[in-house]
This record gives sequence, C-alpha cells and structure tokens, in this order.
Amino acid sequence: MKISDKTLALIGFLVPLVAYVGIFSAINNAPWFSWTQNALSDLGNSQVHPESAPYFNMGLMTTGILVTIFAIGIYSHMRNIVEKIGVILFILSGISLFGIGFFPEHVKPWHYIFSVAFFVLFGFALLVIGMGFLIAKRDMFLGVFGLIVGIADATIWIAIPWRSLGVTGVAIPEFLSSLFGVIWIVIYSIKLAKRTRVLLQG
Repeated sequence: MKISDKTLALIGFLVPLVAYVGIFSAINNAPWFSWTQNALSDLGNSQVHPESAPYFNMGLMTTGILVTIFAIGIYSHMRNIVEKIGVILFILSGISLFGIGFFPEHVKPWHYIFSVAFFVLFGFALLVIGMGFLIAKRDMFLGVFGLIVGIADATIWIAIPWRSLGVTGVAIPEFLSSLFGVIWIVIYSIKLAKRTRVLLQG
C-alpha cells in the first residue's frame, strides 16, 4: 500500500490531535475522573459513564485507524528485516488501539486483551524500528529515540513505584507511555514533511 509522504505526514500530525482532543474532551465531561485513582479506560465505560464514553471511544478508534494507516504507509520506507518486523508490530499496535475503543472497559475480556496488547506493542515496536535504523546506520536520531521510547515505556510500567507515590490508578502511566510513542510519530512526520518540501522545491 503506497501512501505519499505528504499524506503520511498529515496523518502523523493528526494522531496527537485526534487522540488528545478525544481524551481531554472525555475528561472535561467526567468531573469524577482522577489522574491518580482512575484508568483512562474508565472514561470509555458507556454503561457507567455515558457522558464521557463517546468522546473517549471514538477518539481512540479514530486514532487507532490513523496509527494503523501511518504504520502501513511507512513499511515501504523500511530497508532491513528488523525495521520491517518493527513496523508489523507497529501496525498491530494501531489495530489494538482501535480495539480498546471498539471494546470499551465493560466488554470483558476483549478490552483488557486489546489494552495489554497496545501498551506492550506500541513502545516495543518503536524500539525494534529504532534498532533497525541503528543497524542500518541511517536516521540515527530516530533510531536512538526509538530505543528511548522502548526503554521509557518499560520503565514507566515496571520500574516506577507508582503506588508509593500515591498513584493507585493507571491513567498516568498509560498517558506517559503512549506520549513517548506519539512524539516519535510526530518527529517522523516532520521529517516526511521536510522531505516533501525539498522534493517540491527541487
């Protein structure tokens, strides 16, 4: 599936816009929500919180579609098997993100399965892509940042003692771990936009 760099860049820039508009619109309609005591998925429980669920679930599903298309689009940019494996994992993470919104928190066990899949795959996929970039000795900045994303992701979920910090919910680690991946997408999109501009000027 060949997608132009210009279109991919646009999709990449839309990812954080759609994701965070959805999340913060849901929070704006959820006065009960606590960053330290809730999971973000609580916002999407339409049986308990119908006022916030549409914003959250539609935002995640749309973002999942965007991430999946973006990942499919950059597959043609990959040169070695490590990079290609990373992008396949990246595609699966986008599908998993869609699944989180499609199967809200009260839809068990599917919501849990897709949530775990997304948070495991997202950071790990970018770590693998980063390793591929470093092996190929190209785009060293994105390569190193991909490793940082993977390490930060693992640190957020495994190494930080959230409960001892008074954080009993998972909203903060969910937000932070996904944020690093979103930044990687934006950086890649900026590079695509710059390359498109150079080609047009040429």
